[in-house]
Formats: sequence, structure tokens, C-alpha cells
Amino acid sequence: MTALLIRTHHLIAGFALLTLAACGDTSPKWEPQDMFGSPAEKPVDERYRAMIDFKALSRDEAGVEYAAGPSATVLGAVEEAVALCQEKGGKGCKAVRVGLTWVDGLDSDGIKAVMETYRNTMLAEATQASNAGNAGAANWLAFHYAVRGENLGEAERLIKRALQVAPDDPGALDTYGLVLYKQGKYQEAEEIFIAVNKAMPTAEHLAHFADNALAMGKTEMARAAYQRALGAQPSAVLSQEIQKRLLALDLGGGSATQ
Repeated sequence: MTALLIRTHHLIAGFALLTLAACGDTSPKWEPQDMFGSPAEKPVDERYRAMIDFKALSRDEAGVEYAAGPSATVLGAVEEAVALCQEKGGKGCKAVRVGLTWVDGLDSDGIKAVMETYRNTMLAEATQASNAGNAGAANWLAFHYAVRGENLGEAERLIKRALQVAPDDPGALDTYGLVLYKQGKYQEAEEIFIAVNKAMPTAEHLAHFADNALAMGKTEMARAAYQRALGAQPSAVLSQEIQKRLLALDLGGGSATQ
């Protein structure tokens, strides 16, 4: 998806992974891959360029490799790479590269440790950039908190700051809607998500609207939105999640996990 920074999220199969996301474009542009460099600096060096262009790799037991990127974050690309492997029918899919780090041969704890290092570095960079007034970083950080359901008061403060810079940006508005949804303010979130999807009905935006509708008890509205999201070219990870939600609705249950 595009808008204030590109984002990808959710859990990788087999690991209790930490979720990161980023959303679209702002000025100056900030992405978590630009670690250790300020947003005002000239082009990133080759290490960071490689990270942006090739952020994660998975491999199946037959040796076939699946690369994810360039739109995903470093951590989001890991779950996407594994999901791509699974989607293509691969057996024994596992992550073999995270960002610039080869993790082939590491156990799950070792891989999680590598990802934790990336997470901590990205959060530190995002906080620094946000404190320096970068709206894209503020949006990224707010979305990260919202997805994890933590620091929601700070997330609201951050996203409102980003919206002062880009009040009509669909990505920033989607983040704001997600924060409201996580706070249980479903009616307010619904109004935001409607505006977002009128402007940019991506699979992720539609899924957020559907999650909120489900929380409000509007199951048929949620079902229709999930189905539309499936037709909007969702990522492999999001596609799997939407199908699980639809199956739960078909079985007479289903509630969006906050």
C-alpha cells in the first residue's frame, strides 16, 4: 500500500514475531530501513540500499527461494517471504535471511533474536526522526504501536501530529482509524475508515474497515468488506488472515482480534 509509508504486518507462521509496519510517502521521506541516517542525508550507502532492495528470503526443503520486498519493511518481509513460500506450495518453508543477516541454520530463538535487534534499531530511529519533526516517522511509529495494541495514548498523539502535516493522507488517516479501533472507539473509527476507503480502497484499508465493522457487530458489512479486500490484491499474509476471518464468519463466529 502507498501513503505516508508502505506497511506490512502480522505474525509469521511458526514464530511469535514482533510486528512492524510502515505507511506511504511524506516529505522528507523516511523509512525504517534508513537506519542510522537522518532523513535529510543524501542517498543511503550500499548496505542500506541492499536492505531496501532485498529485505528477506525464505527457502523450502527443495531449495527453492522466495524473496519479499521491496515494499515491505525488513521484518514484515520475513513473514511475507514465508507466506509466499507457503502460497506456492513449498514444504518446510523457513526464513533464511532477515534484512542483511543470513539466519539459515539458526533455530527459532536465534532468528527472533536477530529480528529483535532490527526492531529495536528501527524503533530508536523512528523515535529520533519523529522527535525531529518527521511526519512519516510519526505515522510509522503510531501504526507500530496500534498494531501491537500498546502505548495507544502516545500513538494517538503521534498520528495527530502527522495529520497536521498531511491531513488528507489516506495512510495517516488509516493509522488514526486503527488507533481509534484499538481504543474501542468503533463509531469514530468507522467514520475514518469510510473516508480512507473512498480515497484509497486498498486490501489493507478494506480489511481494517471490516475488522472494525465486525467489532461493531455488523457481520454482513464485515463479510462484504473482507471479500472486497480479497479482490484487491492483498499480500500473501493478509490474504491468509482474511480467509481465516471469512471462514470464522461462515462457521457462525468470528471476531476481529485487536
